[in-house]
Amino acid sequence: MVAGLECFDPNLLPHLAIFALGIAMLTPLGENLALPALRSKWPSLETKLGRTFGGLLLICFSGFTVSAHTLWMHNKAQEMGGGSFCSAGTVCDCASVIGNNDWNTMPYLGLPWGLLGMLAFAMFMWLIISMAKEPTASWVLNHLKLGTNFGILGIGVILYLMYAEYEIGKICQFCTVAHIAHISATIGLFRLSNMYGSSDWNVAGNTKSVDVAAKERRKRGGYVAPKQAKSVVINQTVINNISDSVVQGDVGVNKNHEEE
Repeated sequence: MVAGLECFDPNLLPHLAIFALGIAMLTPLGENLALPALRSKWPSLETKLGRTFGGLLLICFSGFTVSAHTLWMHNKAQEMGGGSFCSAGTVCDCASVIGNNDWNTMPYLGLPWGLLGMLAFAMFMWLIISMAKEPTASWVLNHLKLGTNFGILGIGVILYLMYAEYEIGKICQFCTVAHIAHISATIGLFRLSNMYGSSDWNVAGNTKSVDVAAKERRKRGGYVAPKQAKSVVINQTVINNISDSVVQGDVGVNKNHEEE
């Protein structure tokens, strides 16, 4: 069997679909993928910056889901003492990798690699969502530095896991997808770093949506004066003026009667 075909597993399709959509959002094709219905719900997709945030979020979410899948495999392997949970062959066999007790946990800590992947992608998503919500905040640059440095550190971990696969003699398809998602997210964060401070960091295009979102947050968080308050004051002023005019008119009529 062709190595590429034996490594394919239908259970990877949901993860790959999310990942592919995220990658597409980072390309010029992303402008066409941002349909009017999506743009009306998320106005930030009108800008290159917004589509970059959206694409990175999808990539990290795919990494999170596939990491959760590998954690499930790890737990099942520990529970059942082994088993086949994916397509296996002479080259690819995730069960042989994830079920290997010598390599399937972090050294010293003993945590499953799938759990570490979930935590890593959760952190990526938190950084991305925070920056997307407040692109003009003073801490955005610090978030970008944290994300890129964390991504480089993660690549070092990926190299270690690739060495583990070499020692085992098998490739884990699900692990490989998580590795590719991590590298793609790291590249995307470097791309955001290059955009920061340039015309591509199109905050002006987002200003209206950001202002609306901020107003809504303030509205949910505390008391907001009624919008009709100004008109009520104006109407009260008009009523007072009319009353004064009526009173003056009555005084004038009475004065004319007295003169007659």
